[in-house]
Amino acid sequence: MRQDGFTLIELVMVILVIAIASVPLFGQFSQATASLLDDEKIQTATQLAQERAEEILALRRRQGFAAIATGTINDTLTGNYAVYSRSVQVGAPPGGSGCFASATCKEVVITVSRDATTRARVSFILVDY
Repeated sequence: MRQDGFTLIELVMVILVIAIASVPLFGQFSQATASLLDDEKIQTATQLAQERAEEILALRRRQGFAAIATGTINDTLTGNYAVYSRSVQVGAPPGGSGCFASATCKEVVITVSRDATTRARVSFILVDY
C-alpha cells in the first residue's frame, strides 16, 4: 500500500532552503530601518534650518535690514533637539553675487548638524536697496 505525503527528510530540506533564502531578506529589513532613521534626521534638521531662516526674515521685516548682524551665531537647542547643533553665518555674498550695484547685501547660511555630520543647509541673500 502506497501512502501520499512528504517524508521527514523532504520537510527538513524545505525548511533549510527557506531559512537560507530568508537571510538576505532580513539584511534588507535592517538596511531599510537604518535608511528610515537617516531620513528622519535629515527631515528634522531641515525643519530646524527653515525655522531659523523664518525667524531671521521676520526680524528683518520687523526691525529692518540693519537688525541682521554680520557674524556667526551658534544656537543652543534644547529638549528633543539637543542632539542637533545649528549655526548661522551672516556675511557678504561671495564675490558680491546676487547683489545690485546700488544695494547692500548679506548672505545668510544656516547649517544644522547631528553626529558630526551636516544634515541640512539653507542659504539666502538679504538685499537692502
